[in-house]
This record gives sequence, C-alpha cells and structure tokens, in this order.
Amino acid sequence: MLEFEKEQKVIEIGDVKIGGQPGENPVVAIGSVFYSKHDALKNEKTGEFDKDIVEEEINEFMTIVDENNLQAVIDVVGAHSDALIKECKFIADLVDIPFLVDGLNDEIRIPAMEGMKEAGLLDRAILNSIDDNTNEEDVGKLKEIGVKNAVLLTFGTRYIFPEQKLTFLKDDLIPKAERAGIENTIVDTAVLDLASLSLNYETTRLVKNELGLPAGYAPSNGVYGWDFVKQYGDKARAAGIAASMVNCLDAGSDFILYGPIKFSKWIIPSLALIEATNSYYRKRVLRKNVSDKTPLKKIFK
Repeated sequence: MLEFEKEQKVIEIGDVKIGGQPGENPVVAIGSVFYSKHDALKNEKTGEFDKDIVEEEINEFMTIVDENNLQAVIDVVGAHSDALIKECKFIADLVDIPFLVDGLNDEIRIPAMEGMKEAGLLDRAILNSIDDNTNEEDVGKLKEIGVKNAVLLTFGTRYIFPEQKLTFLKDDLIPKAERAGIENTIVDTAVLDLASLSLNYETTRLVKNELGLPAGYAPSNGVYGWDFVKQYGDKARAAGIAASMVNCLDAGSDFILYGPIKFSKWIIPSLALIEATNSYYRKRVLRKNVSDKTPLKKIFK
C-alpha cells in the first residue's frame, strides 16, 4: 500500500481538503461543464447556455458525490473571457463548492480571474492554470488581482518524462506561483494521450513523494477518444473509462479530472470503492487518522 515518505501538504478551499496520504482525505472528483460539445452550450462566444441542462447535471453530480462520500470541484470551461465569467458566476450561485476557471490561455483566464475578483469569488475560484506560457507580465497581473488558488500544469514539449516534469515544476512553475502570491497550488501532471498515462502515474508519485504537493491529472484528456473500445458497446467503454480513473487514483492522486460532469455515474462509485479500501488500510494497518467523510463509512453499509 502506498505511503509517501514526504510529509504531505493539505490545502483547504472552502470545505474541500485536497492532498494528504492515500486514504487520508477523499479524492476530489472534478467534472467539466461548458466544454465545446456540451449539450447545454448554445454559444461559446457569448456564454449562452441551457440552464436546465446544467442544473440537472450538476444536481446529479452533487448527489452522487454525497452518496459516495467523495469531494467535488467543478471545472468551468470557457473559450472567451466574458463567457467564462458568466459561466463561473452561474456555477458559483448554484453550488457552494470550489470551481476551476478553465480557459485555453492566459488571455482568457486572467480577465476571467479579474471578473472573479469583482464578483467576490476569489476564495473559491481556482485558476486553471499556470503553465509554460505564463510570462512575467501574467504573473504580475495575477498578483495584482490577488489570485489565491491555482493549478500548476506540467505540460510542454520539453517536459515529457516524469523527471523532466518534476524539474519543470520545481524550477519554473512553483517559482511563478510564489511570485504571483498564490496561496494554494495543486499540480496537474498533464496527460498527453491515453498510451502515456503511465508517465502521469509516475509523475504524480514523484511530485507527492519528493515535494508533498497535492497532485493529480485528467485521464479524460485521452480516454474519451479511445475508439478501439467502442466496438464493444457503451458498457465496455464505461468500464474502460472508469478503469483509467481508478488507475489515476492508484497513483496517489488527490484529484481527478474525469471529463464531462454528466458521466458521474460511470466514474464516482469506482473511485469511492478504491478510496474506501485505501482508508481501511490507513486506519486498520497504519493506525492513522482518516477523514470523517471517507467512503469507508458509507459505501459498505
């Protein structure tokens, strides 16, 4: 059973605790809304969307998360800053959990974070992300805005293998976050494609074992495009997708970007099962404390 040598950092954003040893705090399931093919999204430029569809999907997501004793964050995707601000405000009014402010680049994300400041939402807003393209001007803007929470994305053509990603994180991304005055950071080990998930698995272990930082990744970036499995039908595809998410959790991940929020039924029970077994080991064998919210206390009844 995995137990990291480095003391683990746990960050708190609202009531959500991200980080720690396996089984200590429930994994954070992150579902996405307003992505390009989202049924609810009518106009990605203006941020026009079908509120009923979004509310139904989020209510189901929150119910399943609660039933399985996991934790939740919502990934709010936007192709334009004004649209992203509008979408984030809607989500923030609908639920009281943290949310990712997820734009393609800093030209979208930074104005959106300014909008979060004006709306009084910086405590819950998580910038997604600080990356290889974030320059010193961007860092200065983030500091001026007062951004508190950010994802550090270890993506770049020069940073493919685990040790390269770790070096990039230590030498570039963490110093940028520190200069920007970011209080809480989580590390996304940046999925390239489905075949390379093993690189993310090892990178996540390295980050947690050497730095003790909250880490995770997005198998969804590769697995939903896996055409081979589609020949076996939706049930086989759902099982394959769930397996990739469980693999992510087995790496010691503190959060998992599982893709479209509407697939919560495919993913969350499987995550809860593995999370519960981790908590069991931590409590019964290691004799260490686990969260009161662990799935162990709920899903085996």
